[in-house]
Amino acid sequence: MIGKSLSERHTLSALPPERAVAVLTSMLASQARHLVEVRAQDAGMVACLVVRADKLSVRVCRDLGFRLKLGATAVFGLQGTDAATLFPALPEAQRTWLETPCGPRETKVLLIAGGTALLSLETADGKVAITALPG
Repeated sequence: MIGKSLSERHTLSALPPERAVAVLTSMLASQARHLVEVRAQDAGMVACLVVRADKLSVRVCRDLGFRLKLGATAVFGLQGTDAATLFPALPEAQRTWLETPCGPRETKVLLIAGGTALLSLETADGKVAITALPG
């Protein structure tokens, strides 16, 4: 934590887009079904993917009402409107994106993996395209 301000030590920072896409891509084989199941509940749902939870990720999830162990990977769903409220540090454009329902072949993902990122998974003709939302 040397070299980080107090706020950086106690909040999840934004992941670089290329890192976020790489993490999500690496998790698709094991987590895609869970992500899609969250989306299938409602177009307004956002799939939250926690990857190899560190202490800060565990604390954030606990604050949201989910219990995770250190090192755990998990998927849970939040309504996009709730996610936008629960993550007030996100820029306005990202909170608006969370509040907007998913497209017909889209799954919105809030990635928590040593930082946070918002990503869109879109499927077409059996292929998956992952796009990181700019900060």
